[in-house]
Amino acid sequence: MLRSIDTKYPKRWVAIKLLEKDRGIEQLIKEKGPKVLDEAERLRRELETMHGHDSSMVISDERCNMAAKIAERVVNIARVKATFGEKFDRVATHKVLGYIVMLAILISIFTIIFRFGDVTSTIIGDLFNGIQPVWTSIFGNSFWASLGWAAIESFLALLEIVLPYILPFYLFLYFLEDSGYLARVAFLTDSIMHKLGVHGKACIPLMLGFGCNVPACLSCRIMETERERFITGFLVTLIPCSAVTVIIMGLVGKYVGLQWAFALYAFDIVIILILGYLAGRTLPGESTELIMEMPDYKRPSLHTIATQTFFRLKEFGYIAGPLIVVSGIVIKAAQLLNVLPIIAGLLSPITVTWLGLPAVTGILLILGIMRKELILLMLATLLGTTNFMQVLSPVQMLTLCLLSMLYVPCIATIAALWHEYGWKKALGVSAFEIIFAVILTGLVAKVLVIAVH
Repeated sequence: MLRSIDTKYPKRWVAIKLLEKDRGIEQLIKEKGPKVLDEAERLRRELETMHGHDSSMVISDERCNMAAKIAERVVNIARVKATFGEKFDRVATHKVLGYIVMLAILISIFTIIFRFGDVTSTIIGDLFNGIQPVWTSIFGNSFWASLGWAAIESFLALLEIVLPYILPFYLFLYFLEDSGYLARVAFLTDSIMHKLGVHGKACIPLMLGFGCNVPACLSCRIMETERERFITGFLVTLIPCSAVTVIIMGLVGKYVGLQWAFALYAFDIVIILILGYLAGRTLPGESTELIMEMPDYKRPSLHTIATQTFFRLKEFGYIAGPLIVVSGIVIKAAQLLNVLPIIAGLLSPITVTWLGLPAVTGILLILGIMRKELILLMLATLLGTTNFMQVLSPVQMLTLCLLSMLYVPCIATIAALWHEYGWKKALGVSAFEIIFAVILTGLVAKVLVIAVH
């Protein structure tokens, strides 16, 4: 059909440009032979069906492959002895061994962080325990003095999460990035991430989410399109942060067993993959291909790692710090004004009837939105014991942890979503996750009860 159209360009070049959806050529052909555009559209759809990608990306990929083959024929490459980095890279990017290496590295890092965090948080907690008696001796136990202590306690609680868990997590993350290995993780996870409607770079915010969801949401800016940024931000909110990890390990890991704690993480990953797949298929648009530099391995710079960690913590502090302190004051005021029992009564149809939990856990759902790390502490306060095995069954512990893991993150994360995507999307994600978490956790709880009996 192109043969009958007079253009100053070669016919083959025009045909390729039509398959690439070149707007300028389409306009030119539209003026001279509009029927050609219909045929080009048919061929584009056929090409996209065959390859599973946008036709412009298919043509671009074929062009790069052809260029590589030409270069291979005409360029003589002198073979030199492979360096250690090149040898390691062959393993690190291997289609089988690469995943084994990646999992080994990531599991080792998380194990070190959580062991370090457990010890460090205990030490920090012991140091801070002596502050409250001093405050009480000076200011007494009045309403306003209690609110003042709640503000200080919230700030100290923030330090107990940041220093033992988030700080070392950032140090490891930027160590991997500066060494050049993090790019390999993005490369290895690209095929999985494409199933979720994003590409391999999304693994960076998702990894950050294990430290804290707030900076993870902010780091979604590395994604190229608004669609990919939103999908990644949505998935990040489902990642169990360090505060949720404290709940899981302190409740399920301690009283039910570590295997059940890891099972919760595995279940959460499955949920993330399913919801990501559905989001990728539902939201309009297509994920872009992963195009990023594959840097050489090098010795990481301590100055660079420290600088990046400092700015991440600073950004986190500006957004999360004030909200956590204010939420602590609000929670304390509600407790002093006896509002919390009213909340527990209103939520009992959900907590007691549907989820099979004690009525007081309704208070924890509200506290969890304010600050997730308060859930375990307030659970001990409300139940009157730290030996949770005396007041909760294993099924109830699993149910409470699963609910804490799935439903909307803390108010600081909601603020980060609002900052990045606007209030409509932030509230939409929050509402969806609350409803989804309550329904799914109730179903899982009923299955567990049947399995136990």
